[in-house]
Amino acid sequence: ALKILLCVDLLFTFPVVFSSGRQILENVLIGDGTDKKEGGEDDSASLALSRTAVTGGAVATCFGLSQVGGFGVVANLIGGVAQGTLAFIIPPAIAVALSRRNGDGSFDASEIPQFMIGTFGVAVVSSVTYFTLVEVLS
Repeated sequence: ALKILLCVDLLFTFPVVFSSGRQILENVLIGDGTDKKEGGEDDSASLALSRTAVTGGAVATCFGLSQVGGFGVVANLIGGVAQGTLAFIIPPAIAVALSRRNGDGSFDASEIPQFMIGTFGVAVVSSVTYFTLVEVLS
């Protein structure tokens, strides 16, 4: 029953998450669509083709990930990397950046704990990635 509920949840949340990710990819790769040609007219056919290519690439990537040896492997890899980065790498990086912004920009001994937490985060993310890839390849 839990797997069925998870599938129903994914059925409704995936389109929302995919749409946001697709929009971010489009903005990064082809711009926000406000670019105009030299003549003042926008090239809507080229823009539509570019958007279709981005969407097709994203769908192909999702399909490729779905072919990996099981949902648990993909969830472990993506979840471990994302959560490890959000929990252990980004907060110390922000703390160090803010302390250097407020100071003279040089190294301070009070940053050592932040570097230790960040190093631990890199070790966690690396180990999750390594063990997940070992599981996939074996």
